[in-house]
Amino acid sequence: MPTLHDPFKSEIAHIVCAQLNKFAQESGLEFQIAEQDVYNQLTVPPDFSLGQAALPCFLFAKAFKKAPQKIAQELAQSLNTKAHQLVEKVDCVNAYLNFHCQFEKLAESFSSSINTGEYFKKDLLKENEKDKVVVEYSQPNTHKAMHVGHLRCLVLGDAVCNLLEYAGNQVVRATYPGDLGTHVAKIIWYLTHPNKKELPRENQSTWLGQMYAEADEAFKQAKGTEQELEIKQHISEILKQLDNSAGEYFELWKETREWSLNYLKDIYKWLNSHFDIWYFESECHSPSKTLVKKKFEEGFFVKDNGAIGIDLSQWKLGFAMFLKSDGNGLYLTKDLDLITRKFADPKVTKSIVVVDSRQKLHFQQLFKTAELMGYPQAAKSVHLSYETVNTEDGKPFSSRQLNGLQLLDLRYKMEEKVKNDYLERYRGQWTDEEIELTAKNITIGALKYGMLRVDNNTQINFSLEEWLKLDGETGPYLQYVHARCTSILDKLGHPKENIKYTLTETAEKELLFILSRFNDFTLQASLQNRPSILTGYLYDTAKSFNRFYEQCPIKNAEENIKKTRLALVKNTQKIISEGLSLLGIHSPEKM
Repeated sequence: MPTLHDPFKSEIAHIVCAQLNKFAQESGLEFQIAEQDVYNQLTVPPDFSLGQAALPCFLFAKAFKKAPQKIAQELAQSLNTKAHQLVEKVDCVNAYLNFHCQFEKLAESFSSSINTGEYFKKDLLKENEKDKVVVEYSQPNTHKAMHVGHLRCLVLGDAVCNLLEYAGNQVVRATYPGDLGTHVAKIIWYLTHPNKKELPRENQSTWLGQMYAEADEAFKQAKGTEQELEIKQHISEILKQLDNSAGEYFELWKETREWSLNYLKDIYKWLNSHFDIWYFESECHSPSKTLVKKKFEEGFFVKDNGAIGIDLSQWKLGFAMFLKSDGNGLYLTKDLDLITRKFADPKVTKSIVVVDSRQKLHFQQLFKTAELMGYPQAAKSVHLSYETVNTEDGKPFSSRQLNGLQLLDLRYKMEEKVKNDYLERYRGQWTDEEIELTAKNITIGALKYGMLRVDNNTQINFSLEEWLKLDGETGPYLQYVHARCTSILDKLGHPKENIKYTLTETAEKELLFILSRFNDFTLQASLQNRPSILTGYLYDTAKSFNRFYEQCPIKNAEENIKKTRLALVKNTQKIISEGLSLLGIHSPEKM
């Protein structure tokens, strides 16, 4: 439940509650209406001219034993006889109260809190509602090419962490690379059979991605032939060495794994991503089997046809297998060990795992099993699912088929396009460093916003051309609006303090009101783990700013109006900058 952080809505809740409780006392009724309940019921009317907040009176009908419309009429009549700080007037529309804002007062209080930075530091959640959350995201497999499709998990996880922290939660950012398994064994086999391949001294991660694609193809070609059994024997020996952490194959695995990890760290550094803790599949492999065997001996797990697991049928989750009949573990086995590591910190209240939607049953079984093992945090834990990223024509990206540019190659291609299309005209006016940095920031803005603007459970078709446009719903468009605000302030001056705010045009009022709602949208995005709520808000804000800029001249306006409009420009600049920052996107000062 949010705090009463919005001054306009908070005032409405206060004056409505005071009047309702007065009505109750006069009628001899023994109850109190809470301000929090009124605050939570407030909505925004469908048309700006109808007011800026609406309160349905249905929820008071039973307590007062009156028709909702009658209650609304009496409240409106009473509230309009008094002067208020931010509420200008109240309309009764059927069973609803519509509240109109006193915009000059709102501009004064909002601008003051923006200028001091207080607005971005408000408590949005009550203390007992704040969590310490382990957010696990970006689970790339080593020894593979990382393409644009892999970005969705990373970008989504980063944004969710930022939003959770903004709302007041404590966040532990965790990544869980897959550095074991058949895909790794295939590459080690291909690098050593039929002859050892010479290892490169540079571009090692690119080469490794190519080797993975070739290894997968060679493995397919051998299916059904005499070679297949021989290859499987080699793969078995490789996995055995990796399990025992010894042998020629293990040493090759260590070296090539390090290439992959360095490559991943380069990508994370480029995207300004960081992790507080790195878990590895290889670290969970043996301990996870030991954990399952121990819980079996304690009677927690049971045997079914030789396999060890737990019957979750009463929760409609079937039989969850944790050890196969041959004694080998599964992904679920290692994830069970991983979740116990996360919850070893008693302050952690839940985990959010960002993994694609195909793993729904897997995480339902995992969380229920962990809960039954005595980890109550598992009951609050969340599988944050997302859909795939496809090529422009709707085909899934694949590391096996190498049908998508590797990320670092994509980076250079996009940055070159940004420089050629947008920035070369400034060559000579800007330093080369400024051009390079701006190209990097626009590229990252395009990629991250393109990934986040689409709801988590909707597929994405990646389009380099569309995502880099300076118009429409793109990251570069929002970055451009921020740069435009900066340019206006540089040319016309920053607003001074002690402004006598004067708002005469609807476009001014609409812009002010949507700016003042930033925390509402950010909080909802945090509570729902949906950054798309924030991206939609920022796009609407940018469109509102452009309407304001077109309809409300600044340079030659009367002095108070000019100062007011410059304050709106500055507030827009700060809101867009803060919003983009929560999405992991830098706001350039010039573009």
